[in-house]
Amino acid sequence: MKRPREAVPNHFLRSAREIRGWTQEELAEKIGTTSVTISRWESGVTVPSRYFRKKLSVLYEQSIQALGLLPEESISPPRTTSSPATSASSAQARRISASRSENCFLFNESLVNPGEFFGRRRECDTLLNRTYRKASTSIVGPRRIGKTWLIDYLRLVAQHELGSRYRAGYLDATMPSCKTVKGFVGEALEVLALPMTVNNGDLVMFEKGLKTLKNSNTIPILCIDEFEGLGDRKEFTLDFFRGLRAMAHGYGLVLITISRQPLSAVVGKDVETSGFFNIFEQVTLEPFTYEEAADFIQEKGKQANFTEQESQCLWKYGEESEREWPALRLQLVGKMLMEERGQRGNDAKYWQRFEQRLEEIYKEVVF
Repeated sequence: MKRPREAVPNHFLRSAREIRGWTQEELAEKIGTTSVTISRWESGVTVPSRYFRKKLSVLYEQSIQALGLLPEESISPPRTTSSPATSASSAQARRISASRSENCFLFNESLVNPGEFFGRRRECDTLLNRTYRKASTSIVGPRRIGKTWLIDYLRLVAQHELGSRYRAGYLDATMPSCKTVKGFVGEALEVLALPMTVNNGDLVMFEKGLKTLKNSNTIPILCIDEFEGLGDRKEFTLDFFRGLRAMAHGYGLVLITISRQPLSAVVGKDVETSGFFNIFEQVTLEPFTYEEAADFIQEKGKQANFTEQESQCLWKYGEESEREWPALRLQLVGKMLMEERGQRGNDAKYWQRFEQRLEEIYKEVVF
């Protein structure tokens, strides 16, 4: 059996940062990641991806080798000879992949590539740092502001950013199976890959599962979307929330809740006296700032090969209110601009119709 790689501190990387007098938080801000990630790179727990190796090399004005970051990708795999059938199959796969990726804007789709997550640097840093320290977080914001994408991002990067000890699971509290405590426990056990029995009737079974994870030095992260679904149901009493809080303290359970309103408004004031809220830090999502919108438009504009006029349209129609650009609206505008290439006119009537269609689609999913 292959032994796991032993962590060897990267003194070159740490020294390059300390010589410049930067903290890990300051370096993270400069290259667009988190201080947790910087710490793990410098301690040798993980290594930067090719993208971040290049950014570090440019920032420190040193070669990748000098920073102790010799890429594994530099080792060429052995060549193999493909049969004609295999070559044809590969070509077909590339064509299918190309056709699927023609429109690079993701409107009302799940996040499957962490590289498509833009902005939210401060929020990501808070979420990753708290999760790494086994602390719980409440994500709050209006509909379609990007709350689910934020936890999708966490789940996608958890192994690399946090380490193999962390196990993340996701459930939607409005699912029919979560109408009861028994159903909730069954879903929680399943998404955290814990054994299920016929007696999954209450939080006791969940507690036993968490005890198993603790004994194996595994840290469970339970992401609960649409947390209002629990607060709206009488079966989820004060004892239920007290139990979750106790398991967070006793077994290292990291709770990440997603709701439109703060937890105090979701589950009621009587729960507040239980101390349930005391384990959370609230992260509130808002529309993109000017800087975040500029980063999105620049990067996605390159992917889409937008003209200057198309980029200006993305700025104009992506703005919902003064200097606020909702991420979902930007994705929708970009998608529409790409779909209507070759069909657009430059007359005012065309753009009036464009704006009307945009508002109809956008309001349908947001309100």
